[in-house]
Amino acid sequence: MSNKKEWLYEKLNRLVKLAKATEPDQPDDKHLFQPSTIEAYDLLMEVEQRYDEMRPHEIKEIMVEANKIWKFRRKVWNGDVDWNWQSQLDHELEDMLKQGAKIAAIKHYRAECEKETGSTPSLKESKDYVDKLELTIKK
Repeated sequence: MSNKKEWLYEKLNRLVKLAKATEPDQPDDKHLFQPSTIEAYDLLMEVEQRYDEMRPHEIKEIMVEANKIWKFRRKVWNGDVDWNWQSQLDHELEDMLKQGAKIAAIKHYRAECEKETGSTPSLKESKDYVDKLELTIKK
């Protein structure tokens, strides 16, 4: 492994450990693993398997996504945010998507994130999140 790959892998491994540590003790009926934990693991595996063929902008995207997860999970770790709101939000978004209300789901996601975390994700970030959730539903 190159030094850059090792460095990135170590950071992402740390993110996965934080995500695991902040998983709820009692999973809800909808999620055994929180979506951000799965996403953190996916980022780690992508670096492990594809780093040598990745372009710089792809590595940057991974780092940006990892930072988003890290920021939220640190808030959970510090007790500033209850993990449960995100599970509830995902459930609401899934219902909206099943009804064909994708634009409403994106707006709802932005509003709930702002309410719960104090910051509003960009329209692109919100659409990307809803798109990923939609793919999960289709699988």
